[in-house]
Amino acid sequence: MNVLVTGGAGFIGSNIVDVYVELGHRVIVVDDLSTGRRRNLNRKAIFVEMDVRSPEKGRLFREYEIEFVNHQAARGDVRASIHGPEEYADVNIRGGINLLECCRKNEVRGIVYSSTGGCVYGDPLYVPTDEAHPIRPRDPYGASKAGFEIYLETYRQLYGLPFTIFRYPNVYGPRQNPFGEAGVVTLSYGDDQ
Repeated sequence: MNVLVTGGAGFIGSNIVDVYVELGHRVIVVDDLSTGRRRNLNRKAIFVEMDVRSPEKGRLFREYEIEFVNHQAARGDVRASIHGPEEYADVNIRGGINLLECCRKNEVRGIVYSSTGGCVYGDPLYVPTDEAHPIRPRDPYGASKAGFEIYLETYRQLYGLPFTIFRYPNVYGPRQNPFGEAGVVTLSYGDDQ
């Protein structure tokens, strides 16, 4: 299958790319390298340096005959989102809509979306927090992620586009950047940094 992974040079995305490649899929990585790193790229994947908001995305879908999308690309720094909410809405929502339009126009089989647990739920009303918990973001980052979740459901209803949302909690592991917005758990992996 031809799989597009947005943010595939980033910490989480690059690990996902490795699994798709190992399973024998043809993987196309799209990343603007704003936080991703070239050294994270799997050599067996096709790399296209591109922003998720790019109008060239449609051409890419046609050229590589994309069948499935795993959407990991996003602006993801909570503190920065408070100072620049417009950029978070632009990348995380408008960029996501650009991707959904490409999926719709090219009859993609489905999309996996990387959301966020803590920032979408806000201060939990109960613990453990489950999928029925109300969405109550407290920052522009969480609001942008929740906003795109609503667009996914809208596209499912309008166009039948299947989706899966993963609301990641504190993810850690190989290729994680231990500096800045690195999450609650930070590990150092030597030369992987």
